[in-house]
Order: sequence, then C-alpha cells, then structure tokens
Amino acid sequence: MLQPLQHAPRLVWTWCAALLLVGGLCQGSIGVARAADGDSPADDKAKTTDQLIQELIEKLGSDSYATRMRARNQLKMYGLEAFDALREAQNHDDSEILSAARYLISSLQVSWSKDSDPKEVQEILSEYGAQSEADRLGRIELLGRLRDQMGVEALARLARFDPSVPLSRRAAMLVLKQPLGREKVSRRRLAERIEAVIGDNPRDSSQWLLAYAKDLQAGSYSPERWEELVRQQRRQVDAGVSPDVTSASVMQMIRVLATRALAEDAREAALSLVMEHIDLIAPATRDLSEHAGWSIRQGLFPIVVALYERHQHAFGENAELLYSAAQAYDEIGQSELAEELAADALQINPLPEVAASDAAEPGEAEKPKADENAITDHQLQEIAYAHYQAALLLRSRGRFEWAERENREIIKHCDIESIVGVSARQELARMFSEQLRHEDAATVLFPIADRAKKDRLYQSRMSRWQISLSRIRSLYEYESGLALLEKNADDRATLNEVKSKLQLAYRFDNDNIDILIRMYRLDDPGDPDWKPSVIKQIVQNRDALQQRISRIESRKKIIKPEDYKAELGEAYNQYAWLVANTEGDYERALKCSLDSLEFLDSEDLMYRAARLDTCARCYFALGRIEEAVITQEQAIKLDPFSPPMLRQLEQFKAAL
Repeated sequence: MLQPLQHAPRLVWTWCAALLLVGGLCQGSIGVARAADGDSPADDKAKTTDQLIQELIEKLGSDSYATRMRARNQLKMYGLEAFDALREAQNHDDSEILSAARYLISSLQVSWSKDSDPKEVQEILSEYGAQSEADRLGRIELLGRLRDQMGVEALARLARFDPSVPLSRRAAMLVLKQPLGREKVSRRRLAERIEAVIGDNPRDSSQWLLAYAKDLQAGSYSPERWEELVRQQRRQVDAGVSPDVTSASVMQMIRVLATRALAEDAREAALSLVMEHIDLIAPATRDLSEHAGWSIRQGLFPIVVALYERHQHAFGENAELLYSAAQAYDEIGQSELAEELAADALQINPLPEVAASDAAEPGEAEKPKADENAITDHQLQEIAYAHYQAALLLRSRGRFEWAERENREIIKHCDIESIVGVSARQELARMFSEQLRHEDAATVLFPIADRAKKDRLYQSRMSRWQISLSRIRSLYEYESGLALLEKNADDRATLNEVKSKLQLAYRFDNDNIDILIRMYRLDDPGDPDWKPSVIKQIVQNRDALQQRISRIESRKKIIKPEDYKAELGEAYNQYAWLVANTEGDYERALKCSLDSLEFLDSEDLMYRAARLDTCARCYFALGRIEEAVITQEQAIKLDPFSPPMLRQLEQFKAAL
C-alpha cells in the first residue's frame, strides 16, 4: 500500500514540470525546456556528444517526471550514439536510471539502418530492435549473405551495438568471413567506414573488426595481430570470466581466421593457429567430426592426425571419424596405415550375414527367428543406412574406392526389395557413371531395371518409398548404351542399338537433359535423319524450359521468396546447361546462368559449384575461354573431387 505523505514532494514536482513542458512545447522552443533544468543552448554547444549523453542519462533519475521523459526522448534521438553509455547505465546504482536504460536499449524508436544503407540492408534491418534474439540472428545471417560486401557496414553496426553478446560476435564473424577484395581504393573506403562505426569501442567484437579494417588497409592477413586477439580470448576461457566466451566460440573464431589465412596462401599461419589451441576442441563425437571435416575440406590434414592421436578411443568407435583419420594419414604419405584404418572403419557396426524379419506379412503366421542373436529387417536397414551415409561422405571427399566398398557391402546384404538396397545401387551407379565406368554402372542397375520391367507390384512398392523406377530404367538404358558404344563404335548394328537405347532412356526421363546432350554429340554419318531429329527434341525441351521460366516469374508475388528463388534458379540453370552444350542463344544462356548464381546463398556450396560449372560452359560456348577456365576453377574449388568438372576444366585448358 502507498504512503501518500512520503510521495507528496515528487507529485508536486511532477505537476510543475508538466506545466513547464507544455509551455515549452506551445512556444515551439526546446531551449525553454532546457532552461528549466538550468542548461543554456550555448552550454550544450560547448559540450561533446558523449558528455551530453552522459548528462541525459543522469537526468533519467531526476525527481522531475518531465525531465525524465525529456531525457528519454532526447536519448532516443541520439539513437545508436547513446548505446554504449546506455549499456553501461544498465548497471547503475539508481534503479530509476537502470530501468530507463534497459527500456531505451530495447526501444523500438532506435533506427538500426541509415539512409546511406543499400535498400536491401534497410529492408533487413526494418524494426530490427523489435525482434527476438532468434529473429535478429536470422537478420544478421541475411546481411552476411548479401553480395559484394553490401552488408558489412551494417554488420559492423550490429557488432558494436546489439545488446546480445553472442549476436554481436556472430555479426563480427560474418564480417571476418568476407574476402578482402582486390581494389586498394575500395578496401580503404570500407576500412574507413568500419572504423567510423566502431570508434574506440572496447567490445571484443569491435576489436576484431578494427583488426579486420587494418587488414583491409594493408591488403593482407596479419597473423601476429590475430594471434594476439585469439590469445586474449583464450585467456578469458581459461579464467572462466565470461559465459559468452567459451572454447567453442574461440574455436569458431580460429576457424574463420584460418580460412582467411588459407585464402591468402598463408597455410603455415593457419595450421599454427589451429594447432596452438587444438586442446579447446571437445572430445565429443559431434565436435570431433565437425573439426575433422572442416580440416579435411581446408586441406589441413595434420590437424586430423593430431586429433586422432589425442582421442583414439572416440575415433575408433565412429566410422566417419576413422575414415577422416585414414584420409589424413594417406594425405601425409602414410598410405599403409590409412588402409588399415579404412578397413577398421568398414567393420564398425558391421552388416550381419543373416537377418530375420521383424514382422510377418499380413495374413501370415509370425515368422520364427533363426536364433536369439538374429536382428530384424528394421535393424538391418538402420545399420545399412549408416554405411550408406559413410559412402556418401567418402564420395564427396574423393575417396571413391572406400565409397565403392561401403556400397558393395550394403548390396551384399540388402536386396532390391529394401529402400537402402536400391539407394546403394543407385549411388554406386551414379559414381561409376561420373568415372565413365558405364558397363559397371549398367551391371549394378540391371537387377532393378529388370525387376521393374516384369513386376508391377514392385513398381507400386517403390513408388510408395518415392523411388522413381522410371529414372532408374532410364539410367540403365543410358549406361548400357554408352557401354556398347565404348566396345564397338564402328559397327552399324551396334550404333543403331545405342541410338535406340538413348532414345528409350530419354523417353523414361525427359527431364534428364544430359541424355539429350549425349544424343546431340553422337555422330552417325550413315543416318542423315538422326541429328535433325535430336535437334527437334532439343528445341522442344528448350521451349518447355522457357515456358516453365515464364510461369515461375509470373508467380513471383504469390509464392514464398525462397521457393521462387529455388524454382527459378533451377530452371535458369537447366536452360543454360542445355543451350551451352548444344545450340541456341548463348548470350541468353549466360545471363540465365549468372542470374541462377544470384539466387544462391554463399553457404550452398554444392549447388554453387554445379552452377559455376554451367556458367563456365556458357563462357566456353561463347568462345570466352579464359573466363571459362577461371569460372571452372572456382567450381572445382568448391567441389574438388568431381570427375565431370575436372574433365571439363581439362577441355577448357586444352582449348587455350
């Protein structure tokens, strides 16, 4: 219950101040309001912005309601300039000031964007302060994905001013991931803009950005400067003084810096930085897998070896980790040990020789198990799927022999009635196809294609699992046709059979434009109708793609932006790939290809690699060979083990 006598003085002052405030507003003079507090405009001009802000913060605790409200409004007008002082005021002894500072920090009136920001940045930062931390993080990620360093200045602003330490650090990290750029003038201007935003702010994330600005001005990564900043972070971890500075956050920073060092050919600096703090990596399987995978992608194989030697038990229980160690040892020249570790990885959670069904078919009696140690079909599928995932990982890392061995192990134990058995055969055939092992690919696919031809119930079961038997039959006809062509390309009967198989493959899957491209490249001087017939099919497919593009573009306003970009980007890429490899408007194909790249996030590495591959082919079709080589090298940097991409690069280089 309130005690009226105790609060009477504040009420009197509140009424008086309110009258003064109204009088000041009626006269249209802020100076009158200031005079009520004893400050003159001339005094204000003589003070720095920081001094004025500090005085306004003290007035947040005034006995005068009008003074408190006026101080709040003026602090809102200062916006982000007042953030540092307000952040400190959140620990003020005066509870009135503390409460007001917290309110102002989260105030909706603060504008997080500037008129000078690009339109895209202003849209992302619209009502930024009103969002939850999760939503603000999403906005930060969007800024980091903008092209041409468009979001860097805004990210620097968030790194300095966002009240959440993890979010400010993430904003800074996304800036550090930006390339330095080639033009000296643009680097210097960007550095100046970052320094203007950060000022002398002592926040960790601000100090990182000031170091980044110095790198921009110098045009190169400075190992010494960054090593000292990392050591400062490491000391905080060791001392346990901040809940926001953890082993994981420091390792994240180290990986970003090491990636930047590698981009500037400073491999030894990158390796030294990670190795110095390798003890920060937690021994949990997830952490070890993440860091081992990153190290392999960056070519820092000694890091994986060091992790294996520190955590042999954890590596020995996980196939992915053991394969990582095997690859690392192979890369540093210890191939015998690498093969031993790869063989051990295959035996982790091995597939059993005999499996019992976990349930009877409808209408049948329950099936007895073969013995007490037998496993169910479901358990078998789970084990096989783990091996399938290992095979996919190995293929993505260019370890084709190990990937083949994993897939063959699955095929040995899982028949074509199981989804994982079919998937392993598809994956193995796809890998063989990329390696131009057409007969091996056809052999792997034959049991499925043959069964699909004879058994409609089988087709129905596969469709329930969303497995397209039409595509599998298409791939089988395609691969068996190319296998025949390799054996006897000069025989007339063989050539006719190859053409029939390619046509049949296209009939089963007319979305696979690679079949059309192969048909276009197949020469048959004895059949003058072949090439015109194929060109007619190419025109039909090209027209269909153009119509598809128009339909997607017309739906821009009624579908989600991410769906629009995904659908249109894929259609653009398909059109560009078809035209660049056959006939058509090569200039339009290049434009479509470049537009498809704009629709991708920087994190979509595999998609970006494939679309850069298309873009390089477009340059090649236009006779711009040097640009084709440069673009293809960019694609291979993202997907370094793709046999088709590597072959295309060799073709372009030969044309030089």
